[in-house]
Amino acid sequence: MSYTVFARKYRPQTFDEVVGQDHIVKTLKNAIAQERLAQAYLFVGPRGTGKTSTARIFAKALNCIHGPTITPCGECDVCKEIERGNSMNVLEFDAASNTQVDKIREIIIDTVKYVPTRGKYKLYIVDEVHMLSTSSFNALLKTLEEPPPHVKFVFATTDVQKVPTTIISRCQRFDLRRISTPEIAQHLQLISGKEGITLAPDAAEAVARGAEGGMRDAESMLDQLVSFCGDKIEEADVLSVFGFTSAHTTTALVDHLITGEAAPALAILHSEAEAGKDLSRLMSDLIAHLRNLLVIQCAPGGVNDELSAEAIASLTEQSTRITRDRLLELIQQFADAESRMKWAPNKKMHFEVAAIRAIQTLNQATLTDVIDTLAAMRGGEPAPARPAPAPRAIAAKPAAPPAPAAPRMSLTAAVAAELKVAKPPTPAAATPTPEPPAPKLAEDPAPAPTPKIPVATDSPSAAELWPRLVARVRKDRPLIQGWIEAGQLVEIGIDFAVLAFPPDQSLALESCDRANNRKYLEPLISELAGRSLELRLEKRAGLVAEKIEVPVEKAAAPVDPMSAFKEDPLIKKALDVFRAEIIPA
Repeated sequence: MSYTVFARKYRPQTFDEVVGQDHIVKTLKNAIAQERLAQAYLFVGPRGTGKTSTARIFAKALNCIHGPTITPCGECDVCKEIERGNSMNVLEFDAASNTQVDKIREIIIDTVKYVPTRGKYKLYIVDEVHMLSTSSFNALLKTLEEPPPHVKFVFATTDVQKVPTTIISRCQRFDLRRISTPEIAQHLQLISGKEGITLAPDAAEAVARGAEGGMRDAESMLDQLVSFCGDKIEEADVLSVFGFTSAHTTTALVDHLITGEAAPALAILHSEAEAGKDLSRLMSDLIAHLRNLLVIQCAPGGVNDELSAEAIASLTEQSTRITRDRLLELIQQFADAESRMKWAPNKKMHFEVAAIRAIQTLNQATLTDVIDTLAAMRGGEPAPARPAPAPRAIAAKPAAPPAPAAPRMSLTAAVAAELKVAKPPTPAAATPTPEPPAPKLAEDPAPAPTPKIPVATDSPSAAELWPRLVARVRKDRPLIQGWIEAGQLVEIGIDFAVLAFPPDQSLALESCDRANNRKYLEPLISELAGRSLELRLEKRAGLVAEKIEVPVEKAAAPVDPMSAFKEDPLIKKALDVFRAEIIPA
C-alpha cells in the first residue's frame, strides 16, 4: 500500500474537524439547517487554510443519503466517492489548467442542464478561480446568476483582487483567516499522538510559527521532520532542518537592543549566520516580535489568539522596558533594512548596521525631551517625568543580577543632575496693584470667589491682549513661540480665555497643552488680563493664524535670533554637558 502524506491523510472530513475557521463553519451549518442555500460560494484565503477541504465537506453535506445534513455520515457511497474525488455529481477542476472559454463551456455551461445521477445537487468546485480568462468569466455570468435549482458553485482563490466584481457580486463570499500558532501546534500534537510520534511542545510551536498560518504547510513540515528525526522530534531538530530561529533567540536579541548592548547583539547575529540560518527570516521574526510588543502595550488582549500563554507573559514583561514611540521607530528602521536585505548580497552587514542604529536610536533623546527638560529647568522646576509605559532609561530585568557597569542615565535625569547653573533672576510677573473687588450685585445668589489675580478696571479684549501675549512669549519662552503664534486668542470670558488653532495645527495645540507650558501660559494670560482666567485650547475650522508684528520699543540694531539663542546661559550649559554644538539647518 502506498504511503499517504499527513496533509492528505488528516484532511478534515467533517465540519467539526476544520481548524481555525469557526465563523465559516457556523455559517454553512446554519445555511444547511435552515435550507437557505445560495447558488454560488466564494472561498478566499491564504494557502493551506482549508478552502478546498471545506468545499468538499459542503458537497458531502448536501449529497449525503441522510442529507442535506450538517453531519455527513462519510460511510455511504456518495460520501466515499466525494472523498476519493471520483463523484459524477461533484466536478472539481483547477482553473489554472482550464483558462480558455472553450474549456469552461465544455466543463460547466454545457453540463449544468443535466440533473445529478445520485444525490440532490450537482456541485462545481473551481480551485484558483482567479486564473480564468476574462472571456471565461464573461461566459459564466448568466449561468452563475441563474443556474438550475440542482446546481451549486463553489469557487476558491488566493488572490481575490483578480476576480471580477461581477463574479463576486453573484456569490456569497467567505474569507478564511490564517490559522493561529496555538491551533496549529495543537493539531500537530494530535497527529503525532495518532502516529506514535513524540513531538516536543516547543518543537510543535516552532513548526507552527514557520507555517505562517497554513495548516497544510505545517503538516508537510511535520512529515519531513519524521523522515529526518524518526519518532522523537525536538525544537533543535526543527531549527536545524528548516533554518528557523528560536523564540528565545529573538527575545534575547531584543533584550540586548533595549539595554544598549551592541556586542552581545552582534554575537547573536554572527552565531545565527555561522549556523546557516536565514537572516531574512530572522529579520522578519524580529519585526514580528516588536509588533507583538507594540500590540501588547496598546491592547493587552490583542495577541491572545495568536500566541501561547508563556510567550505572552514573556512579551508583557519585556514591553514594560521600552516606550511605544521607540517601538514604532525600531519597527520602521528594521522594516527599511528588511527591504534592503532582499536585494543585498551581504545580508549580515545590513542586519548588523540596522541593529547598531537601533541601539543608537534608543540612546538618543527626542526633541520633545529636550524642549520639556529645558523649559522645566528654565522655570526652576524639576524635569517632568515621561508617562507610562516606561521611562527613557531602560531598567534591568527584576530577576537579573545588577550589571557591573554604571547604569546609563536618561536625558531627563542628566539634565536634572548636571544643569545646576546659576541663572540670572527672572523678573517676576508684574503683579498689578491690588484693588478692592468690585461691589457685588444685589441679585448675586452666592458670594463670588476671590480671584487669584485682582480684576483690573480696564480689562482688555482678546484682540488687544493677543499682541501683548505674543510679545511676552517671544521674550520669556522663545522655544515655544512658534506653537503659540500658530494659534490665535479669540475670546476672553469672565473666567476663561480661548486660544484657538486651525485644524491643521494639532501638533501646536498638543504642545501648548503640555503641563509645563500650560503652567506658564495660564498665569501669564491672567496677569495680562488683570484677572484669574482658565486657559482653554480648542480647534476652530476656518481660523487662519495671523503673523503678529510686535512694535520695537526703541530703535536698535537687528539681533540674530540664533546668536541670542546660543548666548542663553541654559543653552550654553546644555551644550557643555552633552559636548554638543548647534549646526544651522
